[in-house]
Formats: sequence, structure tokens, C-alpha cells
Amino acid sequence: MKQLVIFLLLLPFGSMAQHRLSGTVKDAEGRAVPFADMALLKAQDSSAYRTALADELGRFEIGAVEKGNYIVKAGSVGMSTIYKNIEVTGDMELGDILLARAAEMLEGVEIVSKRPVVKRLVDRMEFTVENSSLASNNAWEIVSKTPGVTTSGGGGITIRGSQSILVTINDKKVYMSGDELKQYLENTSGEDVKSVEVITNPPAKYDAQGSAVLNIKLKKAISPGYKGSINTAYVQSMYPKAITSTGHIYKGKKLSLMGRYSFGMGEYVDESTDIVRYYDENGNKASEWKSLLRRKSKSLEQHSYRLEASYELDSLNLFSIGTTGFQAPEQHGKYAAPTSITGADGQLDSLYVTMNNRKNPARNAAYNFLYERKLSEKSKLVFNSDFTNYLSKDNQDINTTFSLPDSAPYRDVRFVSKSRQGIKLFSAQADYSNETNGALEAGIKYGNVSANSNLDYRDAIGGVLVPNEGRTSKFLYDEWIYAGYVSYGREFGKWSVKAGLRGEYTSLEGNSVTTSEVNDQNYFKLFPTFYTMYKPSENHEIGFSYGKRISRPRYSMLNPFRVYNNNYSYFTGDPKLLPTITHNLNLLYTLKGKYNFDLFYRLEKDPSMEISYQDYETNTVVYHFTNIDKDYAFGLEFNTNLAFTGWWDAGIQSGLSYVEDRFQGVDGKLYKNGKPTYNASINNRFALNKKKDFNGEINFYYNSSSVQGTFVFTSTTNLSLALRKKILKGNGEVYGIFSDIYRGEKITITTNYGNQYNSSDSYGDTQNFRLGFRYSFGNQKLKERNKEQTEEQRRI
Repeated sequence: MKQLVIFLLLLPFGSMAQHRLSGTVKDAEGRAVPFADMALLKAQDSSAYRTALADELGRFEIGAVEKGNYIVKAGSVGMSTIYKNIEVTGDMELGDILLARAAEMLEGVEIVSKRPVVKRLVDRMEFTVENSSLASNNAWEIVSKTPGVTTSGGGGITIRGSQSILVTINDKKVYMSGDELKQYLENTSGEDVKSVEVITNPPAKYDAQGSAVLNIKLKKAISPGYKGSINTAYVQSMYPKAITSTGHIYKGKKLSLMGRYSFGMGEYVDESTDIVRYYDENGNKASEWKSLLRRKSKSLEQHSYRLEASYELDSLNLFSIGTTGFQAPEQHGKYAAPTSITGADGQLDSLYVTMNNRKNPARNAAYNFLYERKLSEKSKLVFNSDFTNYLSKDNQDINTTFSLPDSAPYRDVRFVSKSRQGIKLFSAQADYSNETNGALEAGIKYGNVSANSNLDYRDAIGGVLVPNEGRTSKFLYDEWIYAGYVSYGREFGKWSVKAGLRGEYTSLEGNSVTTSEVNDQNYFKLFPTFYTMYKPSENHEIGFSYGKRISRPRYSMLNPFRVYNNNYSYFTGDPKLLPTITHNLNLLYTLKGKYNFDLFYRLEKDPSMEISYQDYETNTVVYHFTNIDKDYAFGLEFNTNLAFTGWWDAGIQSGLSYVEDRFQGVDGKLYKNGKPTYNASINNRFALNKKKDFNGEINFYYNSSSVQGTFVFTSTTNLSLALRKKILKGNGEVYGIFSDIYRGEKITITTNYGNQYNSSDSYGDTQNFRLGFRYSFGNQKLKERNKEQTEEQRRI
């Protein structure tokens, strides 16, 4: 096998025959139809194969077409969409293709695709939803239903249990937090989504950061004109929330403009019951601390915006500038946490109540410049540059009242902390691609990060706030990354092969000014990737892939500040954090094009994560973000999409794996935390009328108990229902979604090793009902061009 792989990498592949199609689009009077939409579909399943846009004279050309049977699709605004069966045996001139004002369909042409399709490619899995029953969902709901992807109510996205995920749209990274990304995708119509790609071993073109990539592919902007949309939704959970957004796109012959703005507001609640146990030298329980936490936050203003302008100087040169931003100037909360302390006999010894008044405004703004130069029909050069300015504040006023059982308070303790973090990011990169003989990609990148964090800590003494020098801190961080990559892929016969190599040199300096501690790191890493796919017959596909990745910590996790929740609990980062190196191996098998099996193995060296431990001297629980020794996982995943009837289809996925983390305890011993895990989900989609403009869904998922670092998580489930109805001639839609119907997402998180025991029964207000309305106007064939986010931006 080793000799075969080496042979395939070194083999000078012979070129496959590829042909060109050309023609002219005209109306019934013989006049040219400018900028007509052209597509070449595969005859066997009507899936998209190639797309093109006619010029101002109606001429079009579709290149890189292999021999076979296809359907030519042509259409334009206000005119018919026409289909024509062809067989490609060489270069073809299709002549005039006539479009009429009334809809016409050529005989013998049947459009097959009615349900989502999962397709294996050599380096990724593609979940195609275009023209399927999922098109009435929004983009977030489509991502939630994508095989291999798990989402949470707070906007979290995980793949195979890993949260180190890079999210891109049309291969462009999006600069948004989890909540911001969820909000943006919820307001992106599913009709704009072509497919979702799950890339567990990302190619060398992608930044080495992150264990996997989730790429959302939107339909391209191919028709001139204007389109707009408005979307508003009311959400009722424990407290109400609301969101309103509007988007506008104009595409001219040379100039294209895009703008999107959304406004949100609401109240958010997290509830938990926390238990901490301390043991004596004989291992018997000495005391138990039980806290009831209720964190209620208000966000009165959430402004998200994205603006972009692009200009096509000519057919070879494209310029684009844009900005993306988020502002939440009015975020504040009031947290109450009563804590009772019982002794070894279970009797109440004492209690205290902590009140936390918190304000945490945040804002960021990112600016992007792009220049694209087409060198030929199959090659291009792209230059991209980004600058980001990020600022967050976290001001806390914490007051704790102590008392004995059945007695008045005997002591008050108050402290005030003000934290400020400013981050500036700059990156520039150049990418070259050529598809003349196979797919060649190469590029270089430079990135710089500068972070400045300050924490002012004061104790209330005699009614006066006095600086606490022991807890006041200042932290400076600078990082430089230089990267380059090259990759090459080719198809020949029944084989597909792709290989790449990326190199990244990192130089960083973390300076804890208060303690005069400086951490310097300089390292160069190579990240190889390799993929191969073999298709012995139409019903069988076998694949193998390997990739090496790196996960650099978020900047806030490098900060050594102690952020106190109360007098006996705080969070702290680690300025000496090492990057995590990940090795991914996958063995793939697809049966009959729809039953997908994935056997995988993941090994992480020096993974960084939050662990908890108890300081017995001060009775304090510490949440420390640091490196642990090792993490590994292996398992088998399965997914399929089935059509049971003409009105009912379903997506089914499941997985069985084993995950183990190894970490050093506060006693210096090495501990193992591992267990088998299982997950399963089914997404049922129903057409409730003949026109299929009234649809419903019943969705259910189950995640078994799992582990991460020192923590063990209990199982969770979620049952949700949805109804959607098209109105106003299909331009409007009303929808209702009932999520987490019976609060199955309640979870218990436990640390239990050595003399350490703490647990938290947590509920994040995931049960909610959403009622919304969406309306689109203008030329709805327009699709957006998307903004890129740098790897540095994503780590904020």
C-alpha cells in the first residue's frame, strides 16, 4: 500500500479529454438576451456541473466539460427557463438558444432533484440542498441539519466533538462570534444556499488553524439588477427577544453593491446549581458548598452590518472593498448566587449571597480589500488584505454578604473590577490557482496581531474603593505569522488524488507587565495533506485522507488575569499556552451514492482547554484554560438522506466513538478521562400540500455522555417542530419554530478525580418559540458575494 501511494503521488498523470460548449441566447424575435443564466446539469440526477453567464451580446461559453450526457439550462429575468438534452463527444457549437416570455419545457427533459443529496468529493463531503425540501429553511437551520455537524443554542458549532472549527462562506471566512454568525445565518434564506461542505481534513489552501472547516456555498451573483429582503422574528423563551434585518444587493454591468443590517435585542438567562465538595485526609467528605446561580442579562442593542462594493474594471480585473461590524453598547446583567455550606454531618454551617452587577459592552469593525486578476480562462491571481479593530470591556461590581444559620449577616465584602481588551489585526495574502492540467494552487500570507489588556481591581474598604495591586494586571501580546502553501489534485480513470503542503512560521511575545514575565515562542511547522478516492463501480466509492493541523489559542485565553465570579471562584488564562497539533486520518466508504460511512482517528498533542480544580488552602474553585497532555478519539460515523414518499423525506445520521483526554492533576499525577460516546439524529421533512408551499419538520437528536479535559457531560436530547408557509406569490414566508420542546438540553458537568469534586446542573434557556416573517423583493436570482475573515480574526 505504501508503494502504491508513493507511485500515485509521483505518477505523471495523463490529461483527460475536456471540451468546450458555446452558443448564443436570443429571444423569440431573434434579439440577443444579455447576461442570461447558463448551467450545465448532469443528465442522471440534474445536479449542477458547470455554470456560466452570457455576455452583453448573449454569447456564452462553458469549458472543461468531460464526455457524457448533460442538460443545458438557460434562463433570464422575465423570460422562460429552457432545458435541452445533449451528448458531449467533443467541442460543440449549440447555435441559438431561444427564450420565450411564457414558460416552455422541452419534451423528454425531467428535473430529478427533489431532496438533499450527500456527495463525497476527494477532500470533503458536500451536502447539496439547492432546489430541495430544505430550501425553505434558513441557512442556520440547514447547517444544523448537515451530516456530521452539531450546533447549540448559543451559536456553537462542533464537528466530531471539536469546537476548533473554521466557518467559511464561499471559501471566505466570516468575522463573527458564535451568536453573531447564528444571527446572520438565521437571516439568510435557504433558497440562497447551494450546499454545505464539511471538510474534516482541510486542504493546504486553508489556514492551518482549526481541526475542521465548514464551508457554506451560496449561489453566485449571475443576474443584473436589484434585490432586497426584510426579515423580522419574535422569540419567546423565559424572556422575549426580537430581531429585524434588511439586506439589499445591486449588480450592474461593472459595479456591484451589497448592504446588510440587523438589529436585535432581548433578555438572556442561564441557570445552574453548582456543588463543590472538599475531603479530609482519609477521603471522607469534610464540607459541601452548594450555589444556586441565575445569570440574567439584557442586551438592548445589537447592531450587525456588512457593506461591500466591487467593480469589474474589465473581464480580467476585479476590485472589492468592504466592512463588517458588530456593536453591542448596552449589555448588562445582574446575577444572584446564594451559597450554603454544610459540614461532614450534612448540617448547615454557614451561607453567603453574592450579587454581581455587570456591564460588558463590545464592538468590532473589520475592513477588507480584494483584487482578483484572471490570467487566463483557467488561472487567476487573488490578493486579499484585512484590518480589524476589536474592543471589549467587562466591568463588575460584586458584593457578598456572609451569615450564620438563622442569623443576620455579620460581614459584607465588596470589590470592583474593570477589564478592557483591545486587539488590532492585519493580514495580507496572495493566492494563485490554475486548472489547465489538474488543479494547482499556491499562495503566501502574512499576519500580525497586537493585543493590549488591562484589569483594574479595587476593594471596598470603609466605603472607599482602594486599588488591589496584587490583582491589578496589564498584559501585552504580539504575534507574527508567515505562511506559504502549494497543492495539486488530479482525476484519472477511477482514481482521484490530491496532495498539498503548507508551512507556517510563528513568532510571538506575551508580556505580563505587572509580574515582569515575558513569554517568547518561535516555531516553524509543516502541515501536509493527502487525499485519494477510488470508485471501482457506480455503487461503490472508497477514500482515504490524512491531514495535520494546528489550533492556536484565542487571545483572551493567553491572558493571565484572574476574573472573579465571587470571592471563592475565578477564571484565568495561561500566557505560556502552547499550540495544539492535530493529526486526522479518515477511511471513507459510500454505497450507492447515498449511504456514507466514515472511520476516523484524531490525535491532539498539547490540546488547550478549560479545566477546573479546587484550591484547598483558600476554598477556591479555579477554572484554568491551559494545555493538557493529550487527546485522542476514534470512531465510525454514518449518514444518509432517504425519500420515503413524495411528501416525506428524512436525513439520518449517527456516530459511535471513543474519546479520551489525559491531564495532570493538581496532585501531580496523570489522569485519564475517557468513555465511549454515541449520537444520532433524524430530520423529518414533510410537504403538507400539493403545491409544496406549506411545509413542516419534526427533528430529534440525541448525544450520549461525553468527556472534555477534567469534565464529564451527561447526555442531552432535543425535539423541535417547525411549520413554514409561502405567501404573497411566493415572495413572503411566515414560519413558526418550537425548539427544545421538553428542555432536553439540560446538562450536568462534573469533575471527579483524586480529591477533586465539583459539578454543575446547567440550563441555557434553549426552549423557545420563534414566530417570523420574511419578504423578498426585486430580482431574487441575485446572490451575494461574501466577505473573508482572517484566521487571526477568528481567534478573538
